[in-house]
Amino acid sequence: MVAAPSSGPARVVVHIGMGKTGTSSVQYLLAANRDVLTAHGVLFPRVPGRARHTRLGLAVKPDDELTRTPAWHRIGQPIPRRFRRRFRRKLLAEIAAAEAHTVLFSDEALWGLNEEALLRLRELVAEIGGRVRVVAYLRRQDDHLASLYQQEVKVGETRRIDEWVSLSGLAGHDYHARLSAWRDLFGPDELVVRRFERSAFVDGSLYADFLDAAGIDIAVPELAPAETRNPSLDAETIEFLRILNLHRVGEGAESWLINNLEVVERLRQHEPGETLTLPDATLDRVVERWQDSNRATARDFLGDPDGVLFREPRRHAATITEQRLDPARVDYFARLVGLSADVSASLRDIAARDSVR
Repeated sequence: MVAAPSSGPARVVVHIGMGKTGTSSVQYLLAANRDVLTAHGVLFPRVPGRARHTRLGLAVKPDDELTRTPAWHRIGQPIPRRFRRRFRRKLLAEIAAAEAHTVLFSDEALWGLNEEALLRLRELVAEIGGRVRVVAYLRRQDDHLASLYQQEVKVGETRRIDEWVSLSGLAGHDYHARLSAWRDLFGPDELVVRRFERSAFVDGSLYADFLDAAGIDIAVPELAPAETRNPSLDAETIEFLRILNLHRVGEGAESWLINNLEVVERLRQHEPGETLTLPDATLDRVVERWQDSNRATARDFLGDPDGVLFREPRRHAATITEQRLDPARVDYFARLVGLSADVSASLRDIAARDSVR
């Protein structure tokens, strides 16, 4: 059995997201600069994942949650107990071999861990050793919704945005409750909370701000640039993806196991237009729903006596609330992603039915 090194790292930094706060961009920057990080005594381990540390989140989830997690199915659904044992052994071996003073983890799925998973993660991190810092970024709930919907469509969502937002609980938007769980159950030595707002970033840079939040003394110019990941798609493209999801479900696929990663990469050739959002009246209700939680979050986790969590206004520029794809545009997108004529015809039929709603 591999044990943690006797001296161990001095610090463990756990970046928990939340999702849609530039996490993919940060992760790919870190992955592209592992050598630079190593030279500064920082290990961004490979065992949990090449960029996003998906396997870390999987290793601490209860068995019943794993079976409902698409990432678990993508790695072949190994026996959970065997997976956790092997993951722990390989991770501790990598940490011991690196002899770094800081170990840095990043996975936005950690944000929503339940109590059992948080306690498992606490046990694993304690085994690694060192002081523990948790880093979290928060985004305006109304702006986050549209971005989150995009992500859901990329992985199989078939509902329109107005139906999706009315049916989803979105408990993760109760920032005070989530951060309190991390503080009280996980018990880090430091809990660093940052606003996902450009005006709040160090030097106006997410990368500089993240390095500062993580306590990593590296200047951004020392790092090689990384390709922007998980880009936003415009309203027309997202509607094409949703219609493609409907087609696949009609062909027998399970929506929650759909992964449009390759399709999304090809759609990046499209010149983007306006992005999809919800009507202001709906977004106003979202803000009202979480205003008490946001005030408490600002006071308790950011030390803001005025209780102001977000300072930048809601995004309005280059947005649209109409969710519709002209059937005549289907063939254009189908050609971009290499779909057959038969599939294109099916998508045109779906788009035509939806356009009369």
